[in-house]
Amino acid sequence: MKKYVIGNWKLNPATQAESLALAQALQEIGQKPNTNTLQVGCSPSFIHLSTVAQTLKTSPIWVGSQDVSALGATGAFTGDVSAVQVADLGAKFTLIGHSERRQYHGEDDKILSQKIINAHLADLMVVLCIGESLDEYQSGLAFNVLDKQLSVLHRIDKNQINANKLIIAYEPVWAIGTGLTPTLNEIEKIHTHIKHYLHTQYGANLPILYGGSVNDKNAHDIANCQGVDGVLVGGASLKIDSFSTIIQAFS
Repeated sequence: MKKYVIGNWKLNPATQAESLALAQALQEIGQKPNTNTLQVGCSPSFIHLSTVAQTLKTSPIWVGSQDVSALGATGAFTGDVSAVQVADLGAKFTLIGHSERRQYHGEDDKILSQKIINAHLADLMVVLCIGESLDEYQSGLAFNVLDKQLSVLHRIDKNQINANKLIIAYEPVWAIGTGLTPTLNEIEKIHTHIKHYLHTQYGANLPILYGGSVNDKNAHDIANCQGVDGVLVGGASLKIDSFSTIIQAFS
């Protein structure tokens, strides 16, 4: 199965000039991996998406959005950006359901399911993010929480979803930006559970990425974990040397 290394830039960097410089640096390192076995991608903010997509237009690196609207392709939806619009800019994928969207914007299964449908109608790859909180992790509820989050797929008619354009990113909420990570054994167990759930519930064999304080120091160990098909990288994707090391770990 192909591996994926995707950088989520979140609300960074502050200026278009910085985004352009980052994209240009990424263009240099992104030419090296074999695209048959490894796909590199990045998700800039909406305001920088066009600049980054144009810079990487001839590169094998995918550019994606951090979200898409659950509403229409166009219409009276002030502040929203649709899947059709980001695809038109050159985006190949979108993140959906990141814990920060769930936390700060109250996104529920109804909203997330419609976003997945809209993304697939626009022919975007979907990276669906799931993960448990610290309390849920410490209470031994991680598997139950992940199963519930994955059940959002039950809300979608099979004709409206493309399993070939769906990736799952497991990001324990308590590990995002904290420097904390599950043990390698825990990562393997979680990924094995997710793969088993998806196979038994949907008959699907999907790529499962790990996210949550991935950096140049732990990338090699994570890359060697059974069931890990890549990583969704936050802060380290903004540091080109660190991101390059992570890419190399999965090459």
